[in-house]
Amino acid sequence: MNEKFYEKYSPDEQEAFVLIQQTLGASPFENQWEMLTTTLGMVFCTNGKVDTKRGRLNWLITEEERSSQNTWNRFKKGQICRMKIRKLLDKYVPKNVAPEEFNAWCVVDVLEQKASCPQLEEVWEAYNQPVIIEDEVLGKLTLNRDFEMFEGSFQWNETEISLVLEVDAQDRSTWKTTCNTARSMVSELEKWDQDMRAFSAKELTSLANEWMEEDDESTSPITEKIFAERISLSELAFPFEDGFTAYYEDDDMFWGHTIEVSGSLEHGIERANIVG
Repeated sequence: MNEKFYEKYSPDEQEAFVLIQQTLGASPFENQWEMLTTTLGMVFCTNGKVDTKRGRLNWLITEEERSSQNTWNRFKKGQICRMKIRKLLDKYVPKNVAPEEFNAWCVVDVLEQKASCPQLEEVWEAYNQPVIIEDEVLGKLTLNRDFEMFEGSFQWNETEISLVLEVDAQDRSTWKTTCNTARSMVSELEKWDQDMRAFSAKELTSLANEWMEEDDESTSPITEKIFAERISLSELAFPFEDGFTAYYEDDDMFWGHTIEVSGSLEHGIERANIVG
């Protein structure tokens, strides 16, 4: 047992049924690895309390286990397990998150790999029900619960623009906030697009010419006007806190990389860079 890992958690063990959302990955911990799986709900065996907040499960594995498919498939989407768990101590919760919201636990022991729990089976059934918003400006938006975002697309200037709206899937007020932000920007997209093209050109034209110098077939230098004309909008993304990120295709000026432009409705365009 790695004491440094378990000292972050309460010494009190609790037995609970746990509904798995998905296994996200592994991060280094001392000379081992810490696995992370997200959860959709728990039912505690001692008092029957049902908790449907999103949560996190962590456990330690060896380097050898990290390379095993069995480790990654230990907890699968929709699986209900009965296990012994310990709560993360409040002092180890990130400072910008309330302890009750972070809801993190470590796995002490798995008592039943596949268990039955009617309350959690109802949660899983509800989780899989499709949620669709029909908006007169944004079109049809479908909730992707795994990534907590609405996804859709719309036609603009004969181009299909992908649309991503990040939300808290359990808090409908965030749906309204993000939709309002997206609707406001899309309603004035002609102006925003012109401004984002001009901003990107000012920030990145010199860099595009540096990349061009490495291309033996390129001869004419790129001006800001040419840069702004060549890039094309492909996606808009809106986090539920605030702001936006727009993605532009680069017309191979950066050898196929994407141009990312971000800012907020309140403060305008703030950054432009290449990604991917």
